[in-house]
Amino acid sequence: MPKLIARYVLISSLLLQLASGQNQEILAEYKIGIVGRDQGNIIYQAANLGAKDAALELSKKYSIDVELLIATPDISKGSTQQDALAKLHLDGADGFLISPAPTAIVENLIQAAIQEGKEVVFFENQLERVTPLLTILADEKKAGRLAAEAILKKLSTNSRVAILTSTNPSPRLKQRMEGARAALGYRRIEKVVTTKPNYHSAIRTIIKAEDEDRNDKIDGWLFLEDWPLIGMPALPWKPGRMPVVAIQSSPSAFIYADMGYIEALITYPYYQWGYQGVSAIVEKIHSNKIPEKPIHMTQPRIVDWRNFESYRDEWQEWLQ
Repeated sequence: MPKLIARYVLISSLLLQLASGQNQEILAEYKIGIVGRDQGNIIYQAANLGAKDAALELSKKYSIDVELLIATPDISKGSTQQDALAKLHLDGADGFLISPAPTAIVENLIQAAIQEGKEVVFFENQLERVTPLLTILADEKKAGRLAAEAILKKLSTNSRVAILTSTNPSPRLKQRMEGARAALGYRRIEKVVTTKPNYHSAIRTIIKAEDEDRNDKIDGWLFLEDWPLIGMPALPWKPGRMPVVAIQSSPSAFIYADMGYIEALITYPYYQWGYQGVSAIVEKIHSNKIPEKPIHMTQPRIVDWRNFESYRDEWQEWLQ
């Protein structure tokens, strides 16, 4: 009889432990989407990794299952953000973070998702007429100021720079220009050069500006976007002849840095965009925690000879 009682107690204990373990395995299941602008822009791969890490950590923390749905469209194949949003709806996503394209269709689809009770987080960009759970932005004005300060350190007192921007600048580029102008001052800017936002146009525009600079008044270049750096080096001067600083550069800039063209890059926390976005959505839908502030402003940083290698290591991790 004592053996039977002991066996019964042991079996009961094991069953309770099994039941408890099962309860801890999955308390809830959520599907969270992430939508960048274009798969061709690899900064979204870094954001994807951040989102994946957040989903994994929160799954362990709360004993839940957070499934990440990567839905960034492939523009080269004709897909769009509206296609991505429609698919997330069909897949039953509980929420999504998105770098929203400024189109009426995308805006309407996001508004509809919010009305349906989906949690939405914006990152990188925002839509003025939409109120998401959280908006994660970069301090673009500070990025422009940091870029200007970085290039000033490489110039003599009377040297002047050319600033490359878009022929149709976005609000983000306008903010970068505002920050750069504030740091440089009127007397340090030789000219503002505008280009179509692509590599080939940017290179042609820079070559033309240099040809027209017959008195060699341009002593350095500040790129407000990384268009001239997304192809093989084709700048019309030898490495090291004049300083160049670029904002928000892709890993292709490492070629320019290794060859001596680039003095510094101003970069953004792409990984954190994904991590913070997924964290905010899961905390809201699972624990009903609302972000302390509706807008989180992330800070750009300077990458130069002191931390080029550590930054390169970060990209290698993000692109695995």
